[in-house]
Amino acid sequence: MSKTPAQRARKHGAAAGTPRPGGRAAQGGEPGVVNPSTDRTPRKAALNANAIIIAGAVSSAFLFGYSFLLVMPQLQQLSGGLAMPDTLVTGYSTEYAQQLRTALGEDGTGQYNYWHKTADTIFPLLFGFTWLLLVGQQLKGRALRWLCWTPVLLYVIADLAENQAIDTMLASDPAGGAGWAIFLTVAKSVLFGLSIVAALVAVFARPRRKPHAA
Repeated sequence: MSKTPAQRARKHGAAAGTPRPGGRAAQGGEPGVVNPSTDRTPRKAALNANAIIIAGAVSSAFLFGYSFLLVMPQLQQLSGGLAMPDTLVTGYSTEYAQQLRTALGEDGTGQYNYWHKTADTIFPLLFGFTWLLLVGQQLKGRALRWLCWTPVLLYVIADLAENQAIDTMLASDPAGGAGWAIFLTVAKSVLFGLSIVAALVAVFARPRRKPHAA
């Protein structure tokens, strides 16, 4: 027959009658903290997620600024003032691609290709991860969450595919057909805008908790 807490306290001391951290609480039968050293709570988990989102957003903004305020103007200078296809959100033609290929030359095309393989690969992946985490953190409804996730996922795919399509188009002289690259450039631009809208929807559509009465 098991002893009562009072009997254990008389035999082993006062600490013997106190519930252990890994056991059940004295009232309500709820489990205690499995590992008291971690002290994890839903609020702390949310704060950790918010810290990751902020870091990802800042890093994405830095890469965006680096690409379009530093790299793009340098490449445009090399091309004699011609804009890079990534920035032509309304599209361009195969003739324009050939004109750009001639103006950039082998060195300029190589620099453009290198940017695609580095900063313009890291940016969509980092942006997509941050935005998916933001939407998942803010929205709990599965249908609305996937509705806001969809443009972000499609944007990442379109941006990475656009890099490959542009590099393939400019790899030969004369430049290859621009149809697929143009489609991806326009689609990427639209999906990027929709991703921003999705983030705003996630932030403002989240139900607010009512303050508890004192």
